[in-house]
Amino acid sequence: MRVLDNLSLTQAEVVNQPWEYYSRMRAEEPVHYDKGARAWLVSRYDDVLQAVRMTEELSNELGWDSLRESWQDEIDDMMRREGFGPHRAQDNFKVDGVLHQRRRKLVDQAFSASKVAAMEDGISAIARKLVDGFIDRGEAEIVKELTIPFGLLVIGGILNIPVDRIEDMHRWSDAAVAPFGMGLTKEQGIAYARDMMDLHRFLHCEIERRRADPGEDIISGLVHARDEQGNGLGQTELLSICVGLLAAGNETTRNAMSFGTIMLARDPEMFDRLRHAEDQNRLLQKFVEEVLRIQAPVPQLPRHALRDCEIGGQKIAKGDNLLLCWASANRDEAKFPMPEEFQLERSNGRQHLTFGAGIYNCVGAMLARMEMKCCFRELVTRMERLELTVPAEDIAIWGTFVFRGPRQVPIRFVKSAA
Repeated sequence: MRVLDNLSLTQAEVVNQPWEYYSRMRAEEPVHYDKGARAWLVSRYDDVLQAVRMTEELSNELGWDSLRESWQDEIDDMMRREGFGPHRAQDNFKVDGVLHQRRRKLVDQAFSASKVAAMEDGISAIARKLVDGFIDRGEAEIVKELTIPFGLLVIGGILNIPVDRIEDMHRWSDAAVAPFGMGLTKEQGIAYARDMMDLHRFLHCEIERRRADPGEDIISGLVHARDEQGNGLGQTELLSICVGLLAAGNETTRNAMSFGTIMLARDPEMFDRLRHAEDQNRLLQKFVEEVLRIQAPVPQLPRHALRDCEIGGQKIAKGDNLLLCWASANRDEAKFPMPEEFQLERSNGRQHLTFGAGIYNCVGAMLARMEMKCCFRELVTRMERLELTVPAEDIAIWGTFVFRGPRQVPIRFVKSAA
């Protein structure tokens, strides 16, 4: 049996370090069937882009059903009896055609370039306050003390969720992303479902409050948004979109910022270059893009074949499931020369697929970039040196099919005298 067939995205060691698997696929079998994941993995940059454009052949909506466990229907029934029904990705942006366009158009208004740019001072203030909490100690655990609360506080502020609910937000966010992978037990699924029902009840109250007394936050905007025909979002859509914004709005940036901190700690020369750059804003933006390329916090997303088709020379049958491997495409040698090397001035670095592509590109991409820039700016301007307190290879990585990030990033540093 070939080595490639012995690897699977369901294996913890592959989740931790998937790069050999991706590399072998790109070289040996670019569209490869992963028996453990029960899906075709699309690994090359051009093939992933081809698949993204195949909106008539591949469903974004039905792809998510392929991740469901056999006992999920029982949990869905429990959520209908005891709450506002099951949280399904199809109720937010993971849908096809006209419905996706309608929902996306309503939400895009809240994440326009001008609105995100106007958030920079507030986002910087959050980063500054969190770093204030550990800057005098000379050491910190970045995930717990910076990247988790940072992502939660930013998206919580955008949704206008009270700051005293941040611990609940963390619990709810973890519950929302937990089902997107293999290995979840039924008992864990029930526990996460109860957390989700708790979140739904909280959001229901927030939605009704905005309905009666709208503000300037995104929930208010969603509640009162209307399309050209005067139609608004239904209760299930509102709940699901708010859940999606909460979860995706902090899980991905948390992991990207954690990976970026590891890179800063491992490369003192790059740290100094960013710290002393004359045009620091431009260089930080370059750094953000290369972090996103080389360590995509969303390594792959699913699709489902609506009809027989072909991708990268491989025939795909109607009903088959696929995973578009953004993280593999980002390291495709044909697109990014020396892809394993972190290049701050990479000429095409922004062409990575970490935020997806086409009509399904990430709605919060500009916000995520802004958060990362503000976070890294705070680190390089307030510290003179930064290093890990454990070997980089010893940092545990958690992940599902959809999310991937460091569990802990312990550092020590010298506080800037300035």
